[in-house]
This record gives sequence, structure tokens and C-alpha cells, in this order.
Amino acid sequence: MKNVFKQVEENIDRLADADVNWSQPATSKQLQSAREGKLALPFGPSSTIPSEWLGDLRGKKVLCLAGAGGLQAPMLACAGAEVTVLDLSERMLDRDREMAAQEGLDIRIEHGNMCDLSRFADGSFDLVLNPPSLFYVPDVTPVFREVYRVLKKGGSFIMVS
Repeated sequence: MKNVFKQVEENIDRLADADVNWSQPATSKQLQSAREGKLALPFGPSSTIPSEWLGDLRGKKVLCLAGAGGLQAPMLACAGAEVTVLDLSERMLDRDREMAAQEGLDIRIEHGNMCDLSRFADGSFDLVLNPPSLFYVPDVTPVFREVYRVLKKGGSFIMVS
């Protein structure tokens, strides 16, 4: 029997290759707005994170957890954040790589499982963003434990289930 995470990776890669709507990268207009300090960050198929939840992102360390696809990480980088994106899907990570190269953005791109953040030190991030993805995880306890560990004291975790 195939490992559940390997199956999820293959499924997401297939959906990215099929160019489903939620796998679309940021537009030039969205990136320019983020550069101008007017960040409207799409988060899931029909929601946007209120800008007041994010505050001033300049110099903040942000982890996009299972959030690859060329949308959130590039927009956050344009807003001045130091962004790391971690995802199971290489195809979705390729979209972040393409956007980073195209826009001259410095985004740390990591292939991996959101249940294991051991590659990151304790207190590494000011903000962790997790778009809809927890339904792929059989037990969310390791995810929450790891997010708590990698967040700086007073950091924020924004997720959509």
C-alpha cells in the first residue's frame, strides 16, 4: 500500500499539471499591490486574509506551510517578508521557483512534509500561514506541535482547515 503522503504528493502534482484554479500563481497586479504595501492575500478558494492580521511584514520571517503554488510566497516576499515555503508537491514548488526567478525574489523553497519541521530551529518564524491542506493529514497533532515549536514567542499561526 502506498504511503498516504506520497499519494497526496502525486495527486497535488497531477492537479497542478492540470492547472486547477487554486494552483494559479500571483498576477503582476497582485505583486505590485503587495510591493506598494496593499497586500490582499488570497487564502483558500474564496477567502482573503485581512491585511490588519498580517501587519507590517517587512523583515518578518514567514513560513508558508503546505502553501506552494506561486501565489502567497511571492506576494509576501513583495511585501518585504523573508519567506520560506514548504510543500509536498514539487510541481507546486516549481511555481514558486518560477515566480521567484521571474520577479527577482529571494524565497527559500523546501520540499517536505508539514508534519516534520525538524529542518527549522525552534522560534524560527514570526508567522506561519497554512492554507487549506490539513484535511490531507491523518493526524494533525504533529503539525500543531511543530508549528508551535518553530514560531517565535508571540508569533502568529493563520490557517484554514
